[in-house]
Amino acid sequence: MPAMGMESEMSKAMLVIAIGAGSAVVSHANDSFFWVVSQMSNMSVAQAYKLQSGGTALLGFSAMIVLTVLSQFVG
Repeated sequence: MPAMGMESEMSKAMLVIAIGAGSAVVSHANDSFFWVVSQMSNMSVAQAYKLQSGGTALLGFSAMIVLTVLSQFVG
């Protein structure tokens, strides 16, 4: 990580958050998480496409925005 400029503990933590948020973006029908959430919530597949996929997309993009803003203040 030092080669990428990630030397402070805060920047390392932000990198871990970025990896985690990036792995959750747009859960879709080929993802087991999609089926667990849709079946446990008693959603139809059509509802799950809208809610689950949209919700995880919102999670990923909001994390990207927050991390981009925070990176301006972390040295």
